[in-house]
Amino acid sequence: MLLTACTVLQAQEQVVARIVDARTKQPLPFASVYVNGSNSTISNADGEFLVEAALTDTLRFTYVGYKTLRLCAADVHSTVPMKVDDMTLGEVMVMGTDMIVKKVYEQTKKEYKANKKEQKNFFFRQTTFCDNECYAFLESFFSGRSAVQLRNLALVTGRYVSLANTLTSNPINFYTFTQVPVFSIGGSVSPREQLVPLYTRYYKAYEVKSQAVSDGEQTVYRLDFVPRDTTRWAVKGSLYVDANSFQLLKFEGEGQMDVVEHKYRGIGWIMPIQYSFVVNYIHDNDFTEVGSVYFKTHFTCVDHDFDTTGTLYNVGERYVQGRDKMEFDDNLLWTIRKQGLNNEFWEENEVVKRTPLEEEALELFEHDNLIGVY
Repeated sequence: MLLTACTVLQAQEQVVARIVDARTKQPLPFASVYVNGSNSTISNADGEFLVEAALTDTLRFTYVGYKTLRLCAADVHSTVPMKVDDMTLGEVMVMGTDMIVKKVYEQTKKEYKANKKEQKNFFFRQTTFCDNECYAFLESFFSGRSAVQLRNLALVTGRYVSLANTLTSNPINFYTFTQVPVFSIGGSVSPREQLVPLYTRYYKAYEVKSQAVSDGEQTVYRLDFVPRDTTRWAVKGSLYVDANSFQLLKFEGEGQMDVVEHKYRGIGWIMPIQYSFVVNYIHDNDFTEVGSVYFKTHFTCVDHDFDTTGTLYNVGERYVQGRDKMEFDDNLLWTIRKQGLNNEFWEENEVVKRTPLEEEALELFEHDNLIGVY
């Protein structure tokens, strides 16, 4: 009887809730939820999460700019409120913006050089719409180099559905938008390369403003990078760094002068695309690595609107490593189709809770028996 009671006590339950700002009640997307080293997740775009945990487990919630929260799984209700202390310390006066950026660059370069061969696994989900109608849904696992910025992706396994019609062809390789560049080891960036915030001569290409903010537990520097040349291919946005270690915490912003190739009725069109992103970094292994990426894209082709959202999450070493590196112009759908579909694997691995929109798309495709490798 005693052994049975212990077994019941440790039984895994599905903990489902929404993480919100304690004051505004607004959802907090892509917050990290930790149970233990092998079981963690992030909240989705609506702030919702699902994770397996014993009722006696302690869940740890983290979100840049908010106080870390710890709750027993049994005490997690429908919403998890996280508090932020809106204490703005003002512009950085003692150290100065230039010195902070240089320290962040040096710390990032040091971590990148020491850990650039680190390989982790990533869960990826993508949903694509044409004129507000979902026509493609994709889930896959990649392995890739995780230090500082995502690169060298290799497919582990995947599944998708693509309802191609006269307006659309197979979805563009949007997974490339998860590889948000923030750092370059060189002293300059070629005009043919994408301009990034962290490189030695950043001041020639970017206007930078800084601000120090405290959440009551730590001080965070926010560095806003705006390209001086608005016609240059670049990434721009706000970089959040730890004021003590100068490690990257979060990067959010948008692309500038990005384009995509879209096939319409057999013709390839080069289209300008709106692209925004949020990258969260983790330091579980004592160096900065990509924890999660969320992106949104929008472009118009022949009077039709195309929208794609994507979520990528670092699942550590939970799955086998992929072998075949994906090149920039490789067709992800063809690669998944060549591998074949493993239904048993997908039944056991959701990883990140789907939004209602993603759930609706998946249910529709499953109802019509369309999920596979077409």
